[in-house]
Amino acid sequence: MSNVFKILKSDKPGSVGLLLRIAIPLIITTSSASLMQFTDRMFLSWYSADALAACLPAGLISFSMVSFFMGTCGYTSVFVANYYGQKRYARLSVALWQGVLVGAFFGVIIAALVPLGLFLIGLSDHAPEVKILEKQYFTILTLFGGITIVNNALAGFFSGQGRTAVTMTVNIIGNILNILLSYVMIFGKYGFAEMGIKGAAWSTVISGVSVTVIFFCILFSPKINSKFKLGRLFGFNKQAAWRLIKYGLPNGFGFAMDIFSFSVFAFFVGNIDKISLAASNIVMTLQSIVFMPLMGLAIATQILMGQYVGRKQPDFGVKTTKTALKTGAFYVICITAAFYFFPHFFTGFFEGNVITEDMRLIQRQTVPLLHLLCIFTWGDLTYLCFGDAIRGAGDTKFHMKAMTFCGILLVLGSWLIVGVFGGGIIAAWSWITTYAWLTGIIMGWRFFSGKWRNIDITK
Repeated sequence: MSNVFKILKSDKPGSVGLLLRIAIPLIITTSSASLMQFTDRMFLSWYSADALAACLPAGLISFSMVSFFMGTCGYTSVFVANYYGQKRYARLSVALWQGVLVGAFFGVIIAALVPLGLFLIGLSDHAPEVKILEKQYFTILTLFGGITIVNNALAGFFSGQGRTAVTMTVNIIGNILNILLSYVMIFGKYGFAEMGIKGAAWSTVISGVSVTVIFFCILFSPKINSKFKLGRLFGFNKQAAWRLIKYGLPNGFGFAMDIFSFSVFAFFVGNIDKISLAASNIVMTLQSIVFMPLMGLAIATQILMGQYVGRKQPDFGVKTTKTALKTGAFYVICITAAFYFFPHFFTGFFEGNVITEDMRLIQRQTVPLLHLLCIFTWGDLTYLCFGDAIRGAGDTKFHMKAMTFCGILLVLGSWLIVGVFGGGIIAAWSWITTYAWLTGIIMGWRFFSGKWRNIDITK
């Protein structure tokens, strides 16, 4: 046990201890967010099969539209990491406010795009009763999407410094509130009206607002405000905003392309039949739980890479990335073994109080998809670690180009498999597994090429 504590206390660049001290709060943060989504969908599965079928496609379309701007403003964390590595603390505040102000502007744009999203939902071949619920869920989430964008920039101020425990604490509070509100608003408990899928959406909005308020309270606490001169440095800085857009927009586009291609994939799966859509939703929900700890590791890698690049020590960034891969591999071995050998344990969470014939059919389709998920996750690991490493170094344009290429392949392949050749759910998920591995290979090639070493995002 003492050896474990020694490892965790290590400050050596590239060490497991330094990586995990930043990654663990991020893993808890991302996992709690995934748990919140899992709980929402579990509640909706208890409410109705139609609500379960509707929540993922509608949520993915909303997130696809929001994610572009999230990825742009979320790149605030990399600027903060660079300036923190250089000990230019005043620039941290300037970077933060550009993320917040640009994020607020993006929120207005997102709200204006609601009719486009409703049009896209209308193009699907989903059952009419499912479409109605999809539109309700999508509209509420997207109208208030700016909250998520701004929160991403606010979180970046702390995570870029390596103070990920702050981000963890704030987001856990918001996620707990979301779970509680989801239950009472979906089912109409404790005086609330029964709102079904709309209740799940409104609980997300309310919890997001609470996170924003908490972040601002911390930022303007006497200690933080005085150290970083946040109040005095508030305002729009044309040069800093341009740098954020220059590197953040490609980052956002690459991030959004990944989400968008997944959304299109989900819609093609939904066109097979309602049972296949629900089974895919369950697997994607479980995948998101697996994905979040890997994302936490990857974001920690991105932060440390940004700090080391800021200090002109890129070799330590390489070492950190390799450490993240080894740590992630151990986790993936454990989780995929659980999915492979105990699939019914995981599908059991979606049964509800009464097991209908539809739910039995859904479970039968879910088990082989979980086996495919075991292979898919290894591609996720390499894509996240290598991809976030080069993004932390400022290589966002390549990341954008790679994700665009792979995203187009995923969409075209899904269309051919499902739409043209009439393939089933197994064929569709086999293709998306290939996509995960392809993105991992491409990002790994770019990382080892070393071309990201010549980029300086502060110029």
